[in-house]
This record gives sequence, structure tokens and C-alpha cells, in this order.
Amino acid sequence: MATHHRQNAAGRRKVQVSYVIRDEVEKYNRNGVNALQLDPALNRLFTAGRDSIIRIWSVYQHKQDPYIASMEHHTDWVNDIVLCCNGKTLISASSDTTVKVWNAHKGFCMSTLRTHKDYVKAIAGSEEPRITDYNEMKPVLLPVLGRIWHGKVLLIFARVRK
Repeated sequence: MATHHRQNAAGRRKVQVSYVIRDEVEKYNRNGVNALQLDPALNRLFTAGRDSIIRIWSVYQHKQDPYIASMEHHTDWVNDIVLCCNGKTLISASSDTTVKVWNAHKGFCMSTLRTHKDYVKAIAGSEEPRITDYNEMKPVLLPVLGRIWHGKVLLIFARVRK
């Protein structure tokens, strides 16, 4: 929505309000793409858009319509995306100050980190198979599900064994 103010000769203030009415499903990125992430196992391409939408595309060259789906939950630019956990999870960083964890297969937001006070511009991922947890002075190997930088802190998602 955009608002413009003007005054006419009589000193009256005129207000013009403009709205952008979007299609129910927008297949194409508006305003550009900030990041790409390829899933070679399932031949999918994820795009992080300046329109706050993450889109999923098929990379099959013979497919007539490459658009698969959209993941909408951010309210500002999506600046970076990382695919982890063997393509099951997508992590996104946005100018809306959030980091979101997505189910990449079903396209829904599983979790939102809201601890940043400013834009989140980049994230990094790692697929190392294990980390060591020195809980109670005994080293325990944990399978790593994913890692992201959160400010100056590296967040590590690991499956804890019971």
C-alpha cells in the first residue's frame, strides 16, 4: 500500500491510497531473487525472493510449467536460504528479522527464531554427520541435523538420543 498527500488551491488536503492486488498464487518472483538453493536429489530449485516468498521450481528441462509451490510466511525480503538434513529442511533468513525453519517437502514453516533486532542477511549450513556433546564430562556423539549462524553464535540442530 502506498499513500501520497497533496494540497489543492483551497488548502484542502487530498490523500491518494494505492493498493497492489496480488493473484491468489503468484508463480513468478516479483522484485528479484536474493538467493538460490538446489536440491539435486529431487531436482528442485528454491528461490528466495524480495517479495517475501520462497518458491520451489522443478529443474526438469522438459517440464512445461516448472513452478511447484510457494512457501509464504516472511513479511519482508528473504535474503538467504540453506537446505539441510538431506533436503528435508530449509532454513531462511529475512529482512523481517526472523530465521525460519521449513519442512522442504511439504512447504510449511515448522519454527521461527525471533531474536534478531535487525535484518538477517545470511546463514550458513553444514552437513557434518556428528558433533560431540560433553554433557556430564562424558563425550556423546550426536547426529547433526543442521547448523545456522545466529548473530555471532553458531546454532547447531542435533538429534538428542535418550
